[in-house]
Amino acid sequence: MRMKEEKTMKTSKQLYNIVVAALFAAMIFVLTFFVKVPTGIGYIHLGDLAIYLAASMLPTPYAIGAAAIGGGLSDFVGGYMIYVPVTMVVKALLALCFSCKKDTIINVRNMVAVLICCGITVGGYFAFEIFYYGAGAFGSLLPNLLQAAGSGVLYIIIGYAFDKARIKNKLMAYNK
Repeated sequence: MRMKEEKTMKTSKQLYNIVVAALFAAMIFVLTFFVKVPTGIGYIHLGDLAIYLAASMLPTPYAIGAAAIGGGLSDFVGGYMIYVPVTMVVKALLALCFSCKKDTIINVRNMVAVLICCGITVGGYFAFEIFYYGAGAFGSLLPNLLQAAGSGVLYIIIGYAFDKARIKNKLMAYNK
């Protein structure tokens, strides 16, 4: 009987993580698709902020799924079809940088992750765009850096506020 209870508990935790990941994917989509500032080559958005939060709260596989689906769906719905695969890869890589294993969102590892994510965002899109646009790819370096850095700053501010309010503990209490 005990084994059946453990299996049910594991399944419940997995379902909970899937539901929370789906909510984060929706949040990533909304902050990417609706909250944006157009640039000459694309747009700056706040979706990365939600990716950073998801990756700080969810187990890694769920955070990767939320990041890839939310970011990729935004490009798909927005008509940036050529960007869907690169966005899904870049956003998944962003989620890999963070850890949800600490009790707080803001910790040393996640602060370092913000810096690494700036490099992944700028480098990942630049590597793709240099082939697609040629020299025009240089035009996206600054907007991509601003997007990643802006999302990082907001992540630190919101993450700190969430830590003070113990949001992570409340949201993920069922997962322990």
